[in-house]
Amino acid sequence: MVKKKEFRGYVTQDVDRLVRALASLKNGNRDWSISDVLQDALEHWVTLPENQELIRKHNLDKLD
Repeated sequence: MVKKKEFRGYVTQDVDRLVRALASLKNGNRDWSISDVLQDALEHWVTLPENQELIRKHNLDKLD
């Protein structure tokens, strides 16, 4: 099992309202929690080309 870490952040009310509405609408074949949405968003952010370049440049993919 993957050990999970707590991650906190603040968003505007507009983003909060949209995220909560979208998460509930997507709950057709999978129950999306706010944590699931955050995990998905952060995984996507890490894959952006400029972040991948930084990961390679600083050997962040080699961290344990």
